[in-house]
Formats: sequence, structure tokens, C-alpha cells
Amino acid sequence: MPFLVFDVETRIDKVLVRAVLHRHAEIDVDEAYEQTRADIAARSRSGSDFLPHAFHVPVSIVVGEVDDERVLRDVRVLGGEDYGEAGIVCEFWERVEAFRGTLVSFNGRAFDLPVLELAALRYGCVIPRYFEAGYRDHDAEHLHYDLYDFVTNGGAYSVRGGFDLVARLAGLPGKDKLSGSDVQTLWETGQLAAINTYCRRDVIQTYFLFLHLERMRGRITQSQHAAALAATTALRAELE
Repeated sequence: MPFLVFDVETRIDKVLVRAVLHRHAEIDVDEAYEQTRADIAARSRSGSDFLPHAFHVPVSIVVGEVDDERVLRDVRVLGGEDYGEAGIVCEFWERVEAFRGTLVSFNGRAFDLPVLELAALRYGCVIPRYFEAGYRDHDAEHLHYDLYDFVTNGGAYSVRGGFDLVARLAGLPGKDKLSGSDVQTLWETGQLAAINTYCRRDVIQTYFLFLHLERMRGRITQSQHAAALAATTALRAELE
């Protein structure tokens, strides 16, 4: 069975934030955004200012195609020369609708897929098979293998440090200088290429984390693991 590793980076729809949360206030979209972040952080025990999913707009989606032997054969930034926010979302869903294998993500059940579902609503994507097949079912690991969900035993505990920590535990480089919190600024300063590179790096690391977990779970042999690593040396080099 093939696998499709994916990751999404998002910006905040400031116009929507102002329209929904500050409709009676005489402030501009940037003021509405900053005030909302401050309000959320003040209510959060951790101080996080993370906005609700519905305000997130995908600006970069990267997918990695993995074959039956667990070898990553291709990593693709969706959109290319025909880039558009609606276009990359609908391209992702078209791929999923046609795909017959397992989606692989890190925390995709809690963030990436809900955001992409809401984006499908925003852009009018038609995705009947996704809902009918049962991708939302937590027991359907054959459809969606969320690595964070597996590592935390279905959310029985949390991993403070998230992807960066788990990747480093597996001997991977983890996050570089950038993090997801930098994407908004990168987007607003026209640095889409940097966002795509960051998202691509996350997909490659998610793949290697997946590969190590497959070995840990005994779903591939040590020799299969070694063969997959040998076949993806160039991709591993991108992380250095």
C-alpha cells in the first residue's frame, strides 16, 4: 500500500477576524488581528496566541509520495507556476480523492485536515470519498496515520515541544531557524518560496520519522529500513 505524507502552512485571514470578532469596533484588520492574539494569549494557560482553525488559510501544501517499500519517491510543492490559495487546496483534495493508500501526517488529525476541510468549504472543493471512506475515524489508521496521535497514544499525554522534540528523539535535525509562527510574517513580506522550503523540509522529516516508527513497530525489517534510507540519501542531505 502506498503512502502520502503531507504538511500545510497557513496564514491568518485578518479580514475574516475583523468581520467576525470585531464587527462593531472601528479598527483596521491589523489591529483586529493583534487584539485577537492578545485576547487569546491572555486566556491561555500556556500563553499561546494560536487562532481558531477557521481563520487559517493554507498558503503552502507539500506532499511526499512513498511506495510500498516505504521509499520516498517524490516530494512536491502543490501549485507550482499556477499557484493560488484556492488552487493548492483543491489540488490537494483532488489527489486525496484519487489516492488509494494511507495519508501520513504529524498532528494532521488535530490541525492540517480540519483546516483543509474548512478550506474545501471556503473554495467549493467536492470531496465525497474522503467523508464516505471514514478518514475522520480515529480507528482508520489504514486511511490516515497521524504520527503524533500514535506517539501520544491517541492523546493520552502531550509532548511539549511537538514535532521538533519528537524529530530530535528519532535522531533527525528537527526545526531549523523557522517555525510555524514565522509563516504569517513571511507571507506578508512576500517570501512564499521560504514558506514552501520550510514546508518541504517538514514533509521530508515527517517521512523519516514515519520510517523510524515503522521499524519500531516491526512493520518493516531492519534491512527494509536500511534500504529505504539508502534510497533517500539525497533527501536526507536536504535537512543538513
